[in-house]
Amino acid sequence: MKKMMYTLLLAGLLPLATFAQDSTQFIKASWTELLAKAKKEQKPIFVDTYFEGCHACKEMEVKVFPGKEVRAYMEQNFINTGFDVFKEDFGFDLCSRYLLHGFPTYLIISPEGKLVNVGIGYNDADRFLNFLKETTARYKRGQFYYGYATNVKKEGPAWYQGLFNKKREYPGDSVLVSFLAKQKDKTAELTVKAMALVKELPADYKDYYMKNRVKYQEMYGPDMNSSIIARVIGADMKELAGVAYEPAAFEAFLKKHEAAYKPGGDWDSVKAEMAFRYIYKQQKNLKAYLEWSIANKDMNSNNVRMASFYGGAELAKDPEVKALYLQWAKIAITEKASLELLNGAAYAFADTDKATAKQYLTWAVAKAEMMNLTDMVTRLNAKMATL
Repeated sequence: MKKMMYTLLLAGLLPLATFAQDSTQFIKASWTELLAKAKKEQKPIFVDTYFEGCHACKEMEVKVFPGKEVRAYMEQNFINTGFDVFKEDFGFDLCSRYLLHGFPTYLIISPEGKLVNVGIGYNDADRFLNFLKETTARYKRGQFYYGYATNVKKEGPAWYQGLFNKKREYPGDSVLVSFLAKQKDKTAELTVKAMALVKELPADYKDYYMKNRVKYQEMYGPDMNSSIIARVIGADMKELAGVAYEPAAFEAFLKKHEAAYKPGGDWDSVKAEMAFRYIYKQQKNLKAYLEWSIANKDMNSNNVRMASFYGGAELAKDPEVKALYLQWAKIAITEKASLELLNGAAYAFADTDKATAKQYLTWAVAKAEMMNLTDMVTRLNAKMATL
């Protein structure tokens, strides 16, 4: 994995050693040395957190980081490093400070130790480059997720530290609820981490969080807040447990909760998540879920991908359901969609809408070329020639 790409840093020497392979200019050093280099060059530190055996981590290593545009941009704008979150002690420290739970996660940290931005998971090169440019803009504006402490180390009570030992001990809900009941500041860092871990927020916390979501987002960023809002959504959706799907009743449920969620600025994504959880996952009704997504103009292409992933067998055997899926895909899929989705959608449209299939393949070729995936470019162009 990535550790094989690292060269050892000669103690105390600068410039720092770089990875041997033709990838982004990652360096290996102590955190003190990285901060010093960042301060000297007036660049934020890009930290790739990963672990050996992580497929998405490997995909970034092989397909995205070595790309000419990505590599050049990262070299110019960041001090680049990476840590294995399971094998390196500092990887555990990063997990503890930022409550990391999905990998790869990208942390961009200023020379003063402030968190500039957070990115999660595999992204094609074009989307990843956009993320890097947005991060640079945040840094230049002096915009940070200011809820976090500026030091990187394990700290907090035993229940929290247990998350980041070799056993990964998750605290029980009773422990978290008891801890929250004693806190005076509902926006303090450790309090917010407990909010992200508890299965269901206590009523006073839920009420405060929903009224102050924008502040929480400004303080702690999207990843922490997605964990908290998932708890809120789950609690609200208990109203629908065991209730048969009726479109009018579900719309009434959404209308009831809209006022609480809408000030957060993400109501469209919240209601789409509710629809997926309830109509498809709970009711197992892919047709109704597709109809809802079309009617509500859900433009999240990742939701299109998830529908295909979970409902692939039904799409393959039911022409009516497939037709609905293609109708939604044509609304939601743009050149910003993932290479995986563009490729799959092009094949799905090949027999019924050659013009759309060709457009998807054109976008896919551009993405594959950016990542130097020559074999894929050849296959995509060959497919396009048959349309």
